[in-house]
Amino acid sequence: MKLIDMYNGCKEQYPEAVVFIKSGKFYLTFDNDAFIIGYLLNYKKVNNKVGFPESAKEKVVMELNNKEINYFFIDEDGKQYDNNQYYLCLKKANEDIMVTNIANSLVKTIKEKITLDFDNYGKIKDFINEL
Repeated sequence: MKLIDMYNGCKEQYPEAVVFIKSGKFYLTFDNDAFIIGYLLNYKKVNNKVGFPESAKEKVVMELNNKEINYFFIDEDGKQYDNNQYYLCLKKANEDIMVTNIANSLVKTIKEKITLDFDNYGKIKDFINEL
């Protein structure tokens, strides 16, 4: 499989991250990700890609973390390293929406029960206090 194909496959999975593929002793990135890395680190873009030696990985990661830019590294052995705050935040947002929907549903049910019989208020309050 060609490096660009590996890159494109990863980019489909992580569109909000700069994707790096290890090739020998270098990491490469392509397309718009190459523009970003070239701009941030003043690396030269050649043939629609930017590369840097593995010894510079820490510097690149530090800069990406400082700028709060998501990244995804794939080493030759298939190991993956990422800092995808975008996906972590998306997961938390989805969980928050789910909890909000559940809470809204409970509030609606509680209102209905209290409207039917105000004595339910005390029962519901006692139940919640016991939780």
